[in-house]
Amino acid sequence: MAPDNKINDKNGLDSYRQEIDGIDSQIISLLTKRQEIATSVGQIKKARGLEIFDPAREEEIMRRLAGEGKGLLSKEAIRHIYSEIISASRAVQESLTVAYFGPEATFTHQAAISLFGRSASMRAAETIEEVFGLVEKGVCRQGVVPVENSYEGSVNRTLDMLHRYELKICAEILLRIRHHLLSKAEDIKDVKTLYSHPMPIAQCRAWMRSNLSKTVTVKEVGSTSLAAKLAAEDPASAAVGSALAAKTYNLKTLQENIEDHPDNVTRFLSIGKASCEPTGKDKCSILFFLSHKPGSLYNALGILAKNNINMTRIESRPMKIRNWEYLFLVDIEGHEKNINVHEAILEMEKTCPFVKRLGSYPAAGEPWE
Repeated sequence: MAPDNKINDKNGLDSYRQEIDGIDSQIISLLTKRQEIATSVGQIKKARGLEIFDPAREEEIMRRLAGEGKGLLSKEAIRHIYSEIISASRAVQESLTVAYFGPEATFTHQAAISLFGRSASMRAAETIEEVFGLVEKGVCRQGVVPVENSYEGSVNRTLDMLHRYELKICAEILLRIRHHLLSKAEDIKDVKTLYSHPMPIAQCRAWMRSNLSKTVTVKEVGSTSLAAKLAAEDPASAAVGSALAAKTYNLKTLQENIEDHPDNVTRFLSIGKASCEPTGKDKCSILFFLSHKPGSLYNALGILAKNNINMTRIESRPMKIRNWEYLFLVDIEGHEKNINVHEAILEMEKTCPFVKRLGSYPAAGEPWE
């Protein structure tokens, strides 16, 4: 029967459902076969001393499948589906423990889930430094930390830890920041107290001014997760938080997307001990220190220009052990195994008193929702 005829047929719905059931059975069969092959891949990796988390290979899979997606299956849907499929494949090879700057249900937690999937074992850390420490000690294989926000700028503590610890940037992910009004209350009018971390308050100020009663008491707390937890304990209160926080603390979403700027994006890094292979679309991060000489920064950046390398970001941080002297962090397009990038870094190492290679890793695509 043609699809148009099925719509008007009383048995059409059952027929479609039977087709879907058959397809689902095929998908499960293929996924089971995929898991069996993934187990064999894991055995080979273990014998060769290779890391279970292979961001270059995983990104290659994602980009290829996104290109094959057609019709009603969007690139974003493919990315979400295969994030979990790949996560399950990793889990049958070896357990992967990921530290993230916590607590639970924060945007960093959400970024970690998006990057590693729900089959990874997640461990919340109270500070960014603790994330780095857990990875350095081998307690966790990877650690996820925020590094910059499109409106608030850099996360300086992360930059300082990249300098202090001998770890590599293995991956990056962009997360679109969506703030929601969460509560046990039935209506916004029932809210008497609003809990929030200071940053979401700043990012939702216009909406709050237009939509909340002036009698609502706003209380700042240490995290969006704590705000959601407090809102869950008091039906006359609400919190500004993520969809993950709503699910974690069983809260209603009274209003979605209350952020003042819908293009608010945070960039997160995953750090580990292993280097990443080239994918053809990569970034490389470098930290360097300059001599106190006229034109020293100009000369250092000129090395990148001479080698036809595009710089996507530059930040400066105080040395801390020397007053009024600064470290510079740059992100460039390319991988340190690319000839032009390799030669540029070698020349910088000869020119600058200090150069640290922070890692090369797959460049993130569109922000995750």
